[in-house]
Amino acid sequence: MIADTISEDNRTLTPAEERNLRAVTDVLQYWNTQDIEGMLEFYDDDITWTNVALEETYRGKDEVRAFLRMLFTAIPDLNFEVTHKFVRDDQVSERWMIRGTHLGPFMGIPATSRPLEIPGIGMVQMRDGKFVNDWYLLDASAGLRQMGLLPPLSANDTPIMKAALWAAVHRKLVGAGVGAVAVGAVVARVMMR
Repeated sequence: MIADTISEDNRTLTPAEERNLRAVTDVLQYWNTQDIEGMLEFYDDDITWTNVALEETYRGKDEVRAFLRMLFTAIPDLNFEVTHKFVRDDQVSERWMIRGTHLGPFMGIPATSRPLEIPGIGMVQMRDGKFVNDWYLLDASAGLRQMGLLPPLSANDTPIMKAALWAAVHRKLVGAGVGAVAVGAVVARVMMR
């Protein structure tokens, strides 16, 4: 369902805003069935995706298609839920959640078979009802923690992690190699718990 109004001043949406909001809503059915070609029908031929977390930009449908294939191979049961949408002129911003199981390689990380729940935000520019620019940021550190590759942030309050963090920050004083080895050993020990 598309809201009639948006913003605190209860402004009525323009026809273009309604079309843009409908497009970002309608594409979800293709995300949630991993139908890449169906998704790409919502993208302009000149689409530019900026993946802030991975420090990558995908230009054109072929590059977006390649990224989506990798993503759906890694998380074949991916569910994409948009929890908030805001539209103004040709811009739509979203807050979303990706859920699924890490069953294939992702960012060079072999499958962990762990469930993932990764929040993100996106800023989309639309042209004629199609995505032309999509800038998004997913919480990569949450994903890495859920994969078991990063300790929880609460581990930083333990004496052993405080020592490891001190060594990492002051590695110029104790030597880069010693600092890196100390941090690696401590993180490995914390991860084993």
